[in-house]
Amino acid sequence: MTLPSGEPWADGNPKVGLSAELATHTCFEVQAKAALAAFGLAVLAGRVVSTSEEAVAAGEALGYPVVLKAIGVAHKSEAGAVRLNLRNAAEVESAAARLAGLGAGLLIETMVTDAVAELLIGVTRDPQFGLLMTIGAGGVLVELLSDARSLLLPATEDDIRSAILSLRTAPLLQGFRGRPRGDLEGVVAAAVAIARFAEAHTGTLEELDVNPVLVRPEGQGAVAVDALIRLRSLS
Repeated sequence: MTLPSGEPWADGNPKVGLSAELATHTCFEVQAKAALAAFGLAVLAGRVVSTSEEAVAAGEALGYPVVLKAIGVAHKSEAGAVRLNLRNAAEVESAAARLAGLGAGLLIETMVTDAVAELLIGVTRDPQFGLLMTIGAGGVLVELLSDARSLLLPATEDDIRSAILSLRTAPLLQGFRGRPRGDLEGVVAAAVAIARFAEAHTGTLEELDVNPVLVRPEGQGAVAVDALIRLRSLS
């Protein structure tokens, strides 16, 4: 699935799946999020661009603030491949110039400014038991916090909800120290969508990682910011 420069790729619910062509390698953010969105995962509105001029035009169309990322780069924060909270055309143009050449083009997206928590939702293949979903504290501190729960798929919504509420960081979803309550049901819906994708690709899925999932205030949902999918060859 090649997305032409400037094309919106996450407006609403795109009906995009993974082709056999993509099933032979790792699918980075743009491809992975589009595929997961087709199974109901909420993702950010964004556009793929290749020049500073296109980035500025996309930023104006999406509305500020925006985020600019280099496409196809893992661990973007560590690689310096992401620029956050860009609030005008000049900042977008400068960020695009800095990120030029780091990846296979640029992705510009709307920026969530009201997140109350960051979670990770992933799926791996256990050689004995099959697909295993992990839900935990996410973002750049995922390794430091080491706060996660695992459950076998298929899992019920109650199983998923219980796993989320058992996290040490669960109080962030419950109005910790006067902060807004997080949208627990939005996180459950995100995990269900990810599980639906995993189960539909049981025969080929090796690894799926969505990190972070930004949890917005109650009633506002939860949205995937980055994702990676690794499938074994269909042949």
